[in-house]
Amino acid sequence: MRPLVTWLVVGALAAIGLFAVRDAVTRTTAAETQTATSPAPAQAAPVRPPAIAGRDRLVPRLEAIQAEGALYLTDARCRRFVLSLPALRWAPAGRQPTTDCGFWSRPSAAELGIAARQVNADTIVVTSGGWSYAFEGTSPAFQPDGTLTFVRRGRLFEWTARCPPDAQIVRFEEVHEVPRCVQPIAGAPRNLKEVSWLGDRRYAAIAGPDGAASVLVVDGRGQQRLFTGVGTRVGALESSPAGGYLAARLDGTLALFRAGSPGVRPLPTTDELVLGISWSPDDRLAAIATESRVQVFRVDRPQTAVVLPLSAAAIRWR
Repeated sequence: MRPLVTWLVVGALAAIGLFAVRDAVTRTTAAETQTATSPAPAQAAPVRPPAIAGRDRLVPRLEAIQAEGALYLTDARCRRFVLSLPALRWAPAGRQPTTDCGFWSRPSAAELGIAARQVNADTIVVTSGGWSYAFEGTSPAFQPDGTLTFVRRGRLFEWTARCPPDAQIVRFEEVHEVPRCVQPIAGAPRNLKEVSWLGDRRYAAIAGPDGAASVLVVDGRGQQRLFTGVGTRVGALESSPAGGYLAARLDGTLALFRAGSPGVRPLPTTDELVLGISWSPDDRLAAIATESRVQVFRVDRPQTAVVLPLSAAAIRWR
């Protein structure tokens, strides 16, 4: 409480006025004291990206292989950091996007502002702005022109704008209100499990029975088999931006393939499980992430990888 200044007051009226002022000051001071002593809301400590040991030595090696762009690295706590190449500089904290580490959170996005993700074992949700639509399917993937495709009961379908008169129409909002309908894609393999597009009408696929599924490349000329996993689980299909390479997991181990060339391609040597792979936009370089390192390498020379001492659960090259 702030002390009251005591004045020598003569007369009863002056004394009564003094008591009134004192009471008012006492109430105001108590309120101010309570506000001042209330604890301030706790502020979250800024998240800092990890230090990169040996940066001065690593930068010239990245420059030598012309590694350029940005790596989006997601750590085990679902925090994503942006690392510029070849300078190995982290983007400012305010520019770091967040990510979703859910098991079914393999998102796909097209340039038209629409995205799709598989949310459980047999449901896909399409979103655009505040609009969403759920339907039966797996393995959502976008063609280069933005057409959404998916697998349903072993067959490949697309959400097309070329709809026959009797088709059931769904209007995808915020994408110019284009009416869409589900139509099968002709020439697709049966018993299909996953798809990843390599070009306008060319795609990679995993198809076949469990325990004997194959990695295929499909185009207008037919199907080419790159690998068949006898007694092996094959899944988690991904393709490179320019469509020259693809990757799949064979019993959990990452395998790299060249589109159009049968057989498994070599990856940089590591004694850790490879958690993710991403390619440069021109397909010339790739990066793989393990529990304790990120390796950047020329796809045609994986033995000369540049090893970055960083931990990442997922990786994307932009």
